Amino acid sequence: MDLFIASDRQLPIRYYVNEAIWIRRGCFSPPQLTLPFFVEVEIKNNDNLSIITQYIREFQCQYKYTEMQILVKDNVIYTEMEVMLNDQLLSNHTITIHPLSK
Repeated sequence: MDLFIASDRQLPIRYYVNEAIWIRRGCFSPPQLTLPFFVEVEIKNNDNLSIITQYIREFQCQYKYTEMQILVKDNVIYTEMEVMLNDQLLSNHTITIHPLSK
């Protein structure tokens, strides 16, 4: 998995076949995750990272408040996600992003 997204609310699964992104229910929970619901994300092409931020925004728009954690395996993806999420955060939602410890 390239990254994990955890939340205090149930996260939807998505398959973006043309963009080679799979967001599916997690079966392995890293110890760093402290929120109850999570998905594993597999990305074959880093050029499509904006789809992940769009997925997060669509999820946030469904609720008044959410708490999310994102754990990222790759440093390049981590840096890009951090920049993209800081630019697009909704004020009443909390997101923390961390590198996945090995």
